[in-house]
Amino acid sequence: MRRWVLPLVLACACREVDAPEGVHPEAAEAAKAPRMLYPSAPGSFVELIKSVRHGVVSIRSTQPVKSGPAAMFPGATDAIADVALGTGFLIESKGVFVITNDHIAAAATDLVVGLPDGSELPARVVGRDPKLDLALLSIDAPRLRALPLGNSDHVSVGEWVIVLGNPFGDEVNASAGIVSATGREAAGSFIVGLGMSYRTHLQIDTRVHRGNTGGPVVDASGQVIGVAVTNQDRPGELAFAIPSNRVREIVTTLREHGQVARGWLGAKVAPVTRELATERQMPRTEGALVTSIEPGSPAARSALRKEDVILRWDDKLVDHASLPWVVANTPVGTPIKIVVWRSRAEHELAITTERMPE
Repeated sequence: MRRWVLPLVLACACREVDAPEGVHPEAAEAAKAPRMLYPSAPGSFVELIKSVRHGVVSIRSTQPVKSGPAAMFPGATDAIADVALGTGFLIESKGVFVITNDHIAAAATDLVVGLPDGSELPARVVGRDPKLDLALLSIDAPRLRALPLGNSDHVSVGEWVIVLGNPFGDEVNASAGIVSATGREAAGSFIVGLGMSYRTHLQIDTRVHRGNTGGPVVDASGQVIGVAVTNQDRPGELAFAIPSNRVREIVTTLREHGQVARGWLGAKVAPVTRELATERQMPRTEGALVTSIEPGSPAARSALRKEDVILRWDDKLVDHASLPWVVANTPVGTPIKIVVWRSRAEHELAITTERMPE
């Protein structure tokens, strides 16, 4: 019997991605390259890793600390002491800075950043955001090339991702996987107590250990679409990444003010379904349905009601996914006009945001 072997042709769809402002020309060119939406499994990721390894740095302490990356090796105890803390990566924000996890920056008072060429420089903590577990570090080094930030809102389930780390400063390590969930539909849980939960993170099936926590999660085009978050080295546990758009939203504030003061509304929201829009005679299926209002919150002190549908926030169209982030990035104490759908008509309300409780 004759056996036929048919060639398998794998195609990919691409899209152009705008380069972020102020990035190094080479990084800008990489950012403009067509982004692989449905890339086939490559023979290897060697060239991709070579193209981004220049932006991956190690972060260590001048004094040994416990429960650092050294504790992840077989046979080591959690109490083992070492100077290694984790990984970070170079980012452009009117200068080249280092992004890493806040718990790494908080682990020691004296931090040292190890560059891919083997050199080490003292680092200064410019800003911290414990809620999002992000920190911005400053180092004094000319001619460094930052990694381009991608748009995490364009990430789809099934895309290839690479997690990069360099905890000990001697070699960039990598692990590959796919995006398992985007977390975008869970953004409505952005309230006090649940605001920065993993439900709003990218979920990846790539292992993230203490060595590469704080490192970049890059897509198939070499753009950073997230910051790796440790899963405490438990095999089989879910791994997560802080979406790059969350980084983009706070990096300027961290650079200029050292901390993030998030706006707070105090209302939990849910999607507007087609059935709900039809029942309430809404012209379009849009907005964020208010499902509950916290007592004593800015929402409770306004004319907003449960079952209102918030359509616009300060002239911005919003839905259940975008509203929490829009509110969080509204300057505290700012009077805002919102438009809600109530009793088969639009109504304009006034709300003044307050600082989100810790």
